[in-house]
Amino acid sequence: MTDPNTATGFSGRRLPQPTFFDPTFERLPSAAAFDPERPGPVLLLFDPRADRAWVADSAIALATGWNTAGRRTVLADLSIEDPILHERVGVPNLDGVVDLFLYGASLARSARPVPGRGFLLITAGTYTPEPDSIFRHARWGKIVEGFREAQASLLLFVPLDAPGLPALRQWSDDVVLMGDRDDEELLESLVAPGFRVRAWLTPPARPGAEAGRGSPAAPQARPGADAGRPGAPVPAPAPAPTVPAERFPQPEPGGFQPWLAPPREAAAPREPEPLPSAGDVAHAPVASLPAPEPEWEETVIPTQPAGKRKKKTIPKERKVSPLLLVLLVLALMAAAIAAGLRFLPGLLQGGTVPAPATGERPQVPAPRAAARPTAADAGTPRPYAVYVKAFHGDGGLEAARKLAADVQRQVSGTPAFVFTEEEGGVAFHKVYAGLLQDTVQGAALRAELVKRSLADTAGGGGPAALIQARPWAFDLGEYATRADADKRADELAQSAIDAYTTPVPQSDGTERYRLYVGAFADSGRAVPMQRTLEASRLPARLVRRVGRAPATPK
Repeated sequence: MTDPNTATGFSGRRLPQPTFFDPTFERLPSAAAFDPERPGPVLLLFDPRADRAWVADSAIALATGWNTAGRRTVLADLSIEDPILHERVGVPNLDGVVDLFLYGASLARSARPVPGRGFLLITAGTYTPEPDSIFRHARWGKIVEGFREAQASLLLFVPLDAPGLPALRQWSDDVVLMGDRDDEELLESLVAPGFRVRAWLTPPARPGAEAGRGSPAAPQARPGADAGRPGAPVPAPAPAPTVPAERFPQPEPGGFQPWLAPPREAAAPREPEPLPSAGDVAHAPVASLPAPEPEWEETVIPTQPAGKRKKKTIPKERKVSPLLLVLLVLALMAAAIAAGLRFLPGLLQGGTVPAPATGERPQVPAPRAAARPTAADAGTPRPYAVYVKAFHGDGGLEAARKLAADVQRQVSGTPAFVFTEEEGGVAFHKVYAGLLQDTVQGAALRAELVKRSLADTAGGGGPAALIQARPWAFDLGEYATRADADKRADELAQSAIDAYTTPVPQSDGTERYRLYVGAFADSGRAVPMQRTLEASRLPARLVRRVGRAPATPK
């Protein structure tokens, strides 16, 4: 269990008292919990000689707890030479820290959500023989500033012996130390004097581990000296080695874990059937589409094993007489012979087919449906948007639409959109702008909106709070041209559904134009708009927003 009053240290120590921490079920110690006054970046420094599974699980528990406290949290694995975090949560080690600093990968693509935990993880990524170059990289300044502007926390999982570790002091001196309490003097010598250790977490004590450690009630037996002497103290057996779990333990169904509140970002909704493209369906209302006859039944339905199987057949009143079937076949054969005698001579002589008699309607073959594109989406994730303003009450929707139109007119090339969210039981019509790849683009758009007095900095919680992660939107289909997509958006606007268009690159080099509705932080905030779509008989498919990368010319 968590015990802040464990072994005492020597006078003049720089490390705080060690705290036992079991990451599988414990609350976060108060010193290691999220502190609004010290939001990060925070270094999770661990002793590389400690139990690897315990230090990794402790880092995962800290990130989960910070995220549960309401802080958007990203955990980055800077254990470049021996990464482990991705193994403990069961995700692949794709583009990560190395790719972010050395190969120009984007932060939005490198930070991936951890299923069931809410926070984002940046894995170690591609191996590099020079990991110390990452700690001294010039990109740290931009990344740290982006996190502070977005009011998000960054936890850096770093081994104590990492080369170049002192270089991180210019970005953060806040440390949570993880290591065995028996190595206090060594740990204190390894932590550079400039770092401020807010908490020292140690593995939970194992049964029998404290027996005889400096306690007069537990005398120690000298090896060989008292062996066999009657009444000699018997040394306690060594504790059996514990086998670490294969992965970071998941919450048990129905189990109570105080520090694990529901994650901030719900799991992705179940994917429905793919939406039809604009060329497949003419947007006919559901009520006008043909429906199968309700009384239709299969002729044979296996309901029991072979040998005892009963046949479910069409009722007698619907059976067709054999004589009627014969007459029908003869009639069809006669019609075919008559048609052959009429048209075959002309065709053999190279003539044309006679025109139909007066009064007969010519048979025009039905046009074939356009083939569905086989290319896959190759769009770039665009999770960020800038908050503009919110309206409620009578006339709120029209006021929000007017402001969105002003944003699009004054800030060229920036989509502005309106959607509904509930806060405290009150429905707000919110205006947001942009499909942005990272907070750097968000800062540029925010500056433009503030300069033109379009963004509500007071109601949005200040300039830093205007840039928000809004990765989810409802997908209402793809179109071959922007004109088709805009036309459909105008039709939806008549039903108080404000959709916006974005180009999405395809794997074959072409582009499709996708209609999105809204921009939501999680699926819970999307519920009011989901009800609106379902009431209009539209598909409520919640997806991550993607689009054309800003640097892609078109």
